[in-house]
Amino acid sequence: MMEAVLWSLGALALSFVAAELVARAAIRRWGRYYPFTPHQRQRFELDREALPMMERVVRWRINADGERGDAYPPGAARVLVAGGSCVECYYLDQESAVSHQLQEELAQRWPLAAGRGVHVGSFGKSKINCGQIRFMLEKALAGYPRLDAVVLMVGASDLVRWLELGTPEDDWADPADIGHLFGQHPELDFGWRPGRLALRAALVRLVRKLRKPEERRANVGKRLVELRQRRFDAHPKQASVPDLGPMLDRFDRNLGRLIDELKQRADRVIVSRQPWLDSELTEDEERWMWNYATGPIYSRTDVEYFDRDLVNRMQRAVAERCGEVARRHGAVDVDMPELLDSTLDNYYDENHFTPLGAKRVATLLADAVVDAEPQG
Repeated sequence: MMEAVLWSLGALALSFVAAELVARAAIRRWGRYYPFTPHQRQRFELDREALPMMERVVRWRINADGERGDAYPPGAARVLVAGGSCVECYYLDQESAVSHQLQEELAQRWPLAAGRGVHVGSFGKSKINCGQIRFMLEKALAGYPRLDAVVLMVGASDLVRWLELGTPEDDWADPADIGHLFGQHPELDFGWRPGRLALRAALVRLVRKLRKPEERRANVGKRLVELRQRRFDAHPKQASVPDLGPMLDRFDRNLGRLIDELKQRADRVIVSRQPWLDSELTEDEERWMWNYATGPIYSRTDVEYFDRDLVNRMQRAVAERCGEVARRHGAVDVDMPELLDSTLDNYYDENHFTPLGAKRVATLLADAVVDAEPQG
């Protein structure tokens, strides 16, 4: 009797090990790269002290393709929006985000959407530069059909990362953690502890797909109060950088390669220069600013901040180079800083949009998409 029990336990253990090894091989062989976790649902209540100008409740909905956006209706014209945190729209509700507002605009005005509908998905991720966007899209678009349009909004993340890295002048590496670029991917570090099993990962994915649980969080954004005060109190602020040229040249190369690669995947490539709050501010308005420092401000307190006049000059140089690269590589150049009013109606800090600002940006991007000819 005992021998039979031991044989049964041994067979069960072998079956478990075999199933685990098969699950690992399947995930590594057929697993896809998704910028956001498919079927993820989140509901944030924003901190009212930190973000009184924003909506109280923010919903995030990720579709089966790992895009922030609706489910793709087969046959619809398909548009992808990619870039940094301005495209991510972290503190904006699903329907207020730039990508959803662009979808609404195109549904009304784009002849290509007539009779087909239109879908706009977002791959926006905070603080990823053009080189990292190239890597993310190369992996994530592997299973995609040809797109009708790709819209990029880039520039600020490249500048912010360069400043955080200490304004290097020689060629430098800036690899992004794969867990930041992708909410779900096959490059998992499996082990035999319960939390690192491939079978567990497969089960979690299945439950999320079937049940679509919603994560809820309160007081989101509260840390901004501390970050704003820290920047406001910092004196003196740095008023110069050694040489902006290396950053601009690296941005030029990576954006050019990104455009060339996207032209192989999409009929239209639209590049929006990154807009920012380029205006004189009162002391009270200065208190809303929190970014542009010599290190990652969320994880370090020993950073030095850059003077706003310097930031504005650097942003203008990045925007100008962005337009040059877009035109040189045959993409549509949208001079968003020139088109979007630089006021706190449109921004809640240096770079990020209020719901009204996102609506205006989406309208301007829709103008460019509607007017763009296929770039075959």
